Amino acid sequence: MTKLQAQNLQNLNDNKEAGNTTQKLLSFLNKYMLFIILIGSIITFSILSPYFLTLKNFLALGLTISVIGIVCIGQTLCVLIRGFDLSVGFNAGFCGMVTAYLCANMRIPYIICLLLGLALGGLVGLVNGMLITKGKINPLITTLATGFVLTGGILIVSKGYSIIVDDTQFIFLGTTKILGIPLPIIIMILLFIVFNIILKHTVFGRWIYCMGGNPTAAKIAGINIQKLEMQVYALSGVMAAFGGILLASRMGSAQTSAGSTYSLDSVAASVLGGIALAGGEGKIFGTLGGVAIIGILQNGLVMLGVRQEYQSIATGLVLILAVLLQNMNNKKA
Repeated sequence: MTKLQAQNLQNLNDNKEAGNTTQKLLSFLNKYMLFIILIGSIITFSILSPYFLTLKNFLALGLTISVIGIVCIGQTLCVLIRGFDLSVGFNAGFCGMVTAYLCANMRIPYIICLLLGLALGGLVGLVNGMLITKGKINPLITTLATGFVLTGGILIVSKGYSIIVDDTQFIFLGTTKILGIPLPIIIMILLFIVFNIILKHTVFGRWIYCMGGNPTAAKIAGINIQKLEMQVYALSGVMAAFGGILLASRMGSAQTSAGSTYSLDSVAASVLGGIALAGGEGKIFGTLGGVAIIGILQNGLVMLGVRQEYQSIATGLVLILAVLLQNMNNKKA
């Protein structure tokens, strides 16, 4: 071997080693990115504001993210099967409004109103699923169009005004505390645990990952992917409805603008939590971490007196960073 050949071989080995180091670093950052951002945000805001790291603030933060957290569960299921549900925020607002209307204006018992509201949300989700699977319409377009329809529905039901509900049963779910912890926080955590079990340990959960990972292979394996997709969108609708009803319960009223930001926030939380936009990859608890990051960013920036527009910019930059790291890691892999 000549001296030149030896030098070229050494350079090749050095480049390969550098590439491996870069890949390991990207893999590490992608794997622990959620934890790093979460802990980093908590430490930063704790230093900058003496009121951030307090039990009172964390309970208030938990209460704030509890509703969007529940909505995010349904969105996560949709993303796992390579879909989107941009109607979740409007579905939440619509079902919360209808439930409040039935309870306040028609004096229907709250438990019946709750069940009707959940059924309505599930029906909206099912219609989305049918339009996507049977009508062959893109999920993005379908759910966006549904969102416009639901926005009109909210204005028709409310006539443009908030509906105030003075029923003690109506506000029970949103205002009750157990051992000092608001009930919505407990409900959100329990739902994440339940859906984690469903996704990890049931046939339905395995089908979701299989369909998201490779729809063709899932179909060959005998999975009815159209039926599964409709079920997932129906579940997304139920979760959106429950979130909207819980929000109305917490506020004691249904607002016309309630849930309007949840559609995009839920997608952002899912992506931040490591749910792959290509489908079939990610964990439900990652979404909970994504929700927590968005909530902490907004809460901390409010405490520092940062204006709303800059809060949105900060959230967007963090989301871009998360997607870039995910894409770079996938390309290197």
